[in-house]
Amino acid sequence: MEDHILWSYSVLSISRKVMKQLKTGETGDYPGGRTKAANILMSGYQRRQKNITSLDRDDTLAQDGAHVCMHCGRISPRYHWDHLIPRSRLRGETIPLNQVRSCPGCNLSRGDRDLMTWHRQRQTFPTLGVLRRYIKLCYFYAKERGLLDETADDAVANGLPLDPRELPRRYPPIDQLVWDHAHPTVGRG
Repeated sequence: MEDHILWSYSVLSISRKVMKQLKTGETGDYPGGRTKAANILMSGYQRRQKNITSLDRDDTLAQDGAHVCMHCGRISPRYHWDHLIPRSRLRGETIPLNQVRSCPGCNLSRGDRDLMTWHRQRQTFPTLGVLRRYIKLCYFYAKERGLLDETADDAVANGLPLDPRELPRRYPPIDQLVWDHAHPTVGRG
């Protein structure tokens, strides 16, 4: 299961770096493409030379950003707090920093579906900021419970409240990605 998480996080990290480079007019560091760079980065995570960072910075960015829906970017007169790993799947457990601001439309349409399943059904892709937070939640949840070495199939069959098989293996082209609706100066590409 760990490889599902590390791969998606590696592609996300490389995509974000390419987005920053394009935004500033720098030439890309990855002439071999994102996949090759993600493979190299993933091997660093697998060998424990790199670590997935805590959620503290992600939460600070979310709190400091514009008050918009983190899923669609809509400004709403009132917001819900969407649990990225739905509370109904946690069976009484709580996960710190498991919430993002959501307009009522997105939160109610998602219900208790897996975040990635919901996006696939809507034919959308989450912002990289939301996806990064979700992947980190998945990783730390599984790590704290000693599930990283299990197969994804076994972990899900044993009641894991998320499905690492649903994490994206492929990402859309860079110009179609959005980093974070709450920080519009970062914007696209």
